Amino acid sequence: MTKTNNLITQDELDWGQWITLKDVQIVPLEIEYFWSAFDNYLEFLKGFSGRTNVELETDDGKPTDRPGAIVRFDFQGSLVRDRLLYNDRQNHVWKMDIPEATNLFTLYVVTISARKIDDHHTEVSITVELVLQSHNREERAEALQTLKAYLPKRIAEIIKFLQHRDGEAFKLAPLSESEIRQLAKNFYTKIDQHVPASELVPFFDFANHCFKMQFPSSTLQNQEEFNQWYEGTINTFFDEIHAVKEISVKALADHADVNAIIHWEGSTWKAPSAHSKRVIADAQHTWVVVRSPDTFKPIYKSYIVHKLDFAADSSKP
Repeated sequence: MTKTNNLITQDELDWGQWITLKDVQIVPLEIEYFWSAFDNYLEFLKGFSGRTNVELETDDGKPTDRPGAIVRFDFQGSLVRDRLLYNDRQNHVWKMDIPEATNLFTLYVVTISARKIDDHHTEVSITVELVLQSHNREERAEALQTLKAYLPKRIAEIIKFLQHRDGEAFKLAPLSESEIRQLAKNFYTKIDQHVPASELVPFFDFANHCFKMQFPSSTLQNQEEFNQWYEGTINTFFDEIHAVKEISVKALADHADVNAIIHWEGSTWKAPSAHSKRVIADAQHTWVVVRSPDTFKPIYKSYIVHKLDFAADSSKP
């Protein structure tokens, strides 16, 4: 599950404005193992994308993994220095700032915190507080857009850091029913909103050569075929509703087999008809769900609709 909040004022691009951004995710790792990523300040910061020439400052007796430790690097054409403020291993709170302004930011503070969900899952929160540096509005907008693009990637990058560090010893929790229910809820919310096809791409394992999406009348095997199907669907149906009625999950080491019944409604209209028609059905589904190698969130490897049971008062599509 992912939730990103942008806590902003009336106009976040006003000069000198204090801006707060927040990303919250539940990760499939035990909390103490996840928090071990913060044990080595330098190696931890090396794991984040967009940075080059990452080095620990060691002059003047500066600490390495204690408050006051500073790591410098190049980011977006600027030299940036990140200063560790504290790493509270008991309460799982980590905080850093920049000791001086950069070309992008006057002030910049990052707080990462973690909360135990169960023995296999941890809620992770990243809060970024900042003041943009430039007096030029367009430059402030560009800097903020860059930050917003990187923020949702950071939690996955921490998980990838652990994966790289620990190799075969790295293990994610099996997919849970709650994760898969959340996947379905997020997916169907976007489907019902008729969002652009690009917003649905992250829900599918299109890169897998075994990917399959199948309906009683068609089979899709790649992103291009999906885009064509979706374009036809949203130009045929409107006022759609999808809801999970039943779901059963068999979680295995590297995937989950899912049986589901999805309630679906949608309206259609063909000229010159005076009225639209309503299609109402319960659809029998089976899915194979895996974790994305990029985000570690659940995605569909296969999505098969076996049968539509139409309601007595339903039209037929």
